[in-house]
Amino acid sequence: MFRCSSSSLLCGNNVTFTIVYNTQPGEILFITGSMNQLGEWDTSKAKRMTWNVGNLWDASVGFPESVYIQYKYFVYNEINKTYRWESIENRQLIVNNDELLIEDSWDVKRNLQTEQTKETDSTPNSLNSNSSNSFLIDSRIPTMLE
Repeated sequence: MFRCSSSSLLCGNNVTFTIVYNTQPGEILFITGSMNQLGEWDTSKAKRMTWNVGNLWDASVGFPESVYIQYKYFVYNEINKTYRWESIENRQLIVNNDELLIEDSWDVKRNLQTEQTKETDSTPNSLNSNSSNSFLIDSRIPTMLE
């Protein structure tokens, strides 16, 4: 089902990405990736994340149905204009839900999973980043950036 919510300005399958990260003054977290909605690896088009109490950063993005996404987080320092990327391989995700909550940890890989909508559960599904596996790499971005 494809939908567009005027209240959230998200279209399609809504995915909320979350990550706990302790920033320093002038630092902002971003998420970028292989889809247009994430800037297609262009840092100037990346999705800026929102800081919340407890150093929880989040960003909600609407994707079309049944898409494969590679993504990665980076920190931008507004003071000295530098970028710090995660040092892991690109993260990956298959979006098949109306609502999906992704709970990532900095520099921790998780298994590629496909989440199916649970008919009996109205809460968003959650993917946690506790396990590690090999990932496919999008060749447009290096896996280790300085």
